[in-house]
Amino acid sequence: MDKNYIVTGHKGFIGSHYYKSLDHAKGYDLLNDYDLCDQQVVDNMPECDILVHMAATNGTRLFYETPTQVSFNNTLPTFNLIKKYQNTNTKFVFTSTCEIFNGAIDKGLHPVPTDESVPIMFNDIDNPRWSYSIPKALGENLVSNCGLKYNIIRYFNIYGPGQKDHFISEFVERCAKGEYYIKGNDTRSFCYIDDAIQMTQAVIDNSVNCTVNIGRQEETKISTVAKLIMGIMGINPEKLEVMDGPIGSAKRRCPDTTKVQSITGFKNYTRLETGLKKTVESLL
Repeated sequence: MDKNYIVTGHKGFIGSHYYKSLDHAKGYDLLNDYDLCDQQVVDNMPECDILVHMAATNGTRLFYETPTQVSFNNTLPTFNLIKKYQNTNTKFVFTSTCEIFNGAIDKGLHPVPTDESVPIMFNDIDNPRWSYSIPKALGENLVSNCGLKYNIIRYFNIYGPGQKDHFISEFVERCAKGEYYIKGNDTRSFCYIDDAIQMTQAVIDNSVNCTVNIGRQEETKISTVAKLIMGIMGINPEKLEVMDGPIGSAKRRCPDTTKVQSITGFKNYTRLETGLKKTVESLL
């Protein structure tokens, strides 16, 4: 029997790719079509077998420019959706973020690669960077304790066509204008969107009441990615300039993927060069 899905954030980056992968789903956007911050709007949503809550205000630039709005938009919808579905048989799939590990990683308290069991810590609490990750950590706590069946999925640096307000899309835009600089040279584990969607569905289908990292267990310097992008665009990579990065950005970020591989068996990751070429071509 086919499951009845609702996907919030179905017009966002990950949400749109996931939504398109489903045959039977209804989509709700965060603010454009349906204001998920409004409890009355959420109360009028239909019943479903699986609720995949991907709606979020995301993007590093926004964390610093509009932190209050980021916090608001990433907190209220989760509360409202739990109130709506708490006494049903719905499975609640909450999409979280690797950003919740930033504080402890920078204090040297977490191993890298980082598995799902490590503690979460927020230091420098007045830093606007936390405007995204604190609501996500709160959402994890709410969803895992509300009485519904659930999955919590922590995404690690997913990239691909359709992504906005992200290092890759912003760097491509700068290169197109003849500006060849990056802010910071941290390491990240870049996972192509198609791979992330396959793992997401496999986690939903094959597990319950668990938290799972989704990403690629391979660290890459930001400068390496930037130079690959410049090469794809026909620009001499030697022109790259590395500037100081924003305060609060983790120096390293990489998931331990043991758990997701044990659940899904997924190992056929898209090569970084291949994924970047598809992403850059979609932006030009």
